[in-house]
Amino acid sequence: MKKSGLNTNQTKSSNRSMTLQLLFSHGILSRTDIANHLNITTAAVTMIVNEFLNEGLLVQKEDYFPESQPRAGRRRAPLTVNYDWKYILAIDIHSYYINIALTNLKGDILVECPSLTPTGSDPRTLCSNIAKECIKMLWEFSISTEKILGAGITIIGPVNQDEGIALHPFRLFEHPVPVKQYFEEEFSFPAAVESNVCAFLLSELLYTDITTRAQNILMLKWGPGVGSAMAIRGQVYKGYNYQSTEIGHNQITEKNGQKCNCGRIGCLEPSISADAIVDFIKKNTVSCPDGELAELKKTIGSPSRGNLSQYLDTAGDTCILWDFLTTCAHALAGVTNNAIHILAPDKLVLMGDLFEHDSIVKLFSEQLYLINPMLPSDLCIKHQPFSNKKYIGPTAIAVSQLLLPL
Repeated sequence: MKKSGLNTNQTKSSNRSMTLQLLFSHGILSRTDIANHLNITTAAVTMIVNEFLNEGLLVQKEDYFPESQPRAGRRRAPLTVNYDWKYILAIDIHSYYINIALTNLKGDILVECPSLTPTGSDPRTLCSNIAKECIKMLWEFSISTEKILGAGITIIGPVNQDEGIALHPFRLFEHPVPVKQYFEEEFSFPAAVESNVCAFLLSELLYTDITTRAQNILMLKWGPGVGSAMAIRGQVYKGYNYQSTEIGHNQITEKNGQKCNCGRIGCLEPSISADAIVDFIKKNTVSCPDGELAELKKTIGSPSRGNLSQYLDTAGDTCILWDFLTTCAHALAGVTNNAIHILAPDKLVLMGDLFEHDSIVKLFSEQLYLINPMLPSDLCIKHQPFSNKKYIGPTAIAVSQLLLPL
């Protein structure tokens, strides 16, 4: 009978990958820590990390030992990832804008281009135009392509991450787009592609130790639209045809609803999106020319996506805008609560432009617990890697697909 199971090379490859994942999520670990986490011998860990040290991917933190800790005998310094070992070309594609930057392996921005407007009447031309801007950026800053691990590309809508195909890039194109293929035709390095929300969830799994506290995680993104993704047992979950959870596309009305970007009528997203909030402010400044929002308009300017944060930061909780935001938060909380009942997450991670405001996080949480007071008090947490690292999603997908399988 033929025996089944992992062979030595497969086991070593798996241990290499898990070692890197541990160091990415924990930051600094000793060889003993790694061995205990992976349930393998320290000798096996030493062989793995020595290879990484020789490659330059890992470094030893010689200055990590506390001054108060005695240094009897020879001690090996703990390990951490050399985040500047390779760089990531991070590309974030939306319907109205495209962001491009060069990051290190931790998502720190090294070089950033001004936001671009999507150009090109067909998908191949669009991808080619973006790629040319990326190559121009690398050339202008004298970055060798040999220093690039690869491109991490996030895009709106569901994505077949295995083949790098955007299945339904809302508001960009009506048909599936082989994004990975188009970019790799232009680049001399590989590309990895994922939906923006799934990539941000992956960054939570990769760069934090959240899986030590929660295995089943629901991520909720609010702003400009409403997106969501789910991790089950520490892995991003996708169902039929690579679909992730779609809280924003839950139908909340059958009649007289607004048309959603997905093409359907009555989805939650168009009624609470950033554009919906901007439209509310615009209408109120016209209907109430002496009102508080009209006064804010005089100093902030005509409401738009670009200055919405200023309105949110300036408008007090007695302002009519706060009443509208409460209605939006309640609607989002209601649909989210339904998803919680079905998916039973250990944690609900909040991210997005609106959730960058602590007042909005507090408002949403209050509405959620108002609807369901039986929820755990520590269910909601704010997405940590997102703060000051807007390219953490593209970076995470590149690291996950192009580095960790090594």
